[in-house]
Amino acid sequence: MLIIYFFHSHLFLQGQYFSGGNYRIYLLGNPIIWWSNLVFLALFLLTYFIAAVKQQRGFDDNENSDNKENKWRSLGAGSWLFIGWILHYLPFWAMGRVLYFHHYFPAVIFNSMLTGVMFNYLIQRMPNWIKQIALGTILGIILYSFKLFYPLAYGFADASTEKNSTMHGLRWMDSWEF
Repeated sequence: MLIIYFFHSHLFLQGQYFSGGNYRIYLLGNPIIWWSNLVFLALFLLTYFIAAVKQQRGFDDNENSDNKENKWRSLGAGSWLFIGWILHYLPFWAMGRVLYFHHYFPAVIFNSMLTGVMFNYLIQRMPNWIKQIALGTILGIILYSFKLFYPLAYGFADASTEKNSTMHGLRWMDSWEF
């Protein structure tokens, strides 16, 4: 049951619908941000595990001491953020009631910061021109996803998904009920 809820809530199979007056809110969040957070969370666990095994076995990466120090500083910061994510996420599993998105919001902050740390960790190993392209691409994706999904986060007056609606094209999954 735990795994089913994890994938149901984290992969955005369904949102939560609110309404009041002329505006309606479908609490879904920004799927691009949430999905990338999950990818970077898994990437952190994999990276940390590989780095720890390499260090335990005495494998030398042929990095200079500054790179090794920055690597472990980033992985250390990531581990604290992962602990923060776990501490804000797990207590809600002990609750004997339905879990909604707002139960996960404190953990999202830690997950988003972990995404930033891991993104920085990855681009530090790239040439400068690739760093600039990667940063510009990520910033563009974030801005575009905000522009695309802001009606779902801030409320909308037009609930239709017809071609002239602000909601047209946002229904990426059949289980999204707006």
